[in-house]
Amino acid sequence: MKIFQEFVDSGLIKEEKIDFALTKKVVEKSRRNIKSSLLLFDDGDAEGSYELAYEAMLLAGRALVFSFDFRPRATGSHKIVVDFVKKVLDNDSDKLVFKFDKMRKNRHYLIYGAGLSISETEAKNAISSAKTLLEEIENIIEKKNPQGKLKI
Repeated sequence: MKIFQEFVDSGLIKEEKIDFALTKKVVEKSRRNIKSSLLLFDDGDAEGSYELAYEAMLLAGRALVFSFDFRPRATGSHKIVVDFVKKVLDNDSDKLVFKFDKMRKNRHYLIYGAGLSISETEAKNAISSAKTLLEEIENIIEKKNPQGKLKI
């Protein structure tokens, strides 16, 4: 697709025929991560909840990339997925993609940095954002592939 040519030309993604079953599995894993994020939140683990909510967003984004028959390169794949999602979603979703990117940066800092803590409010908002992003991505994937249902 022409709108992704800049990604292909710069080596960020490569064309690859991706089976719908793989895309569906990635979406299902995203859903499970949201459920697990909620469990951690209810157990008082805001940081773990936040990380799983981000992971759910990343998986949903990867499913979106796969649905267009592309695979992101390994190096820098989190940022590539965020940028790809931004390219696909309409302008009404700019705020959601901004949150996704901010969560990516915070998650990176949580893993590799020190001193960052996640509040209950941030974790709760992360779960909400993950649910919204997954829903938007599921709708796009299902429109692209009407025979393949993602939702049960």
